[in-house]
Amino acid sequence: MTHDTDSTASVVVDKSYHWQPIDENTPRGQKLQLIHRPSGVATYGILGTGPVWETHWCKLPTFED
Repeated sequence: MTHDTDSTASVVVDKSYHWQPIDENTPRGQKLQLIHRPSGVATYGILGTGPVWETHWCKLPTFED
């Protein structure tokens, strides 16, 4: 994993882990990380059950064994 701070030095980011655009292959009915890219607001949720402003998604992290 690679991580660094963003240009504001206020957020730690992983430059090898990216948001995926929501499309026909995006999982449905399962919890995901969802974000509205223009506003930068992210949440955990199930696609299509909350606000319709989601534009991208990511898998949730797990703990290493």
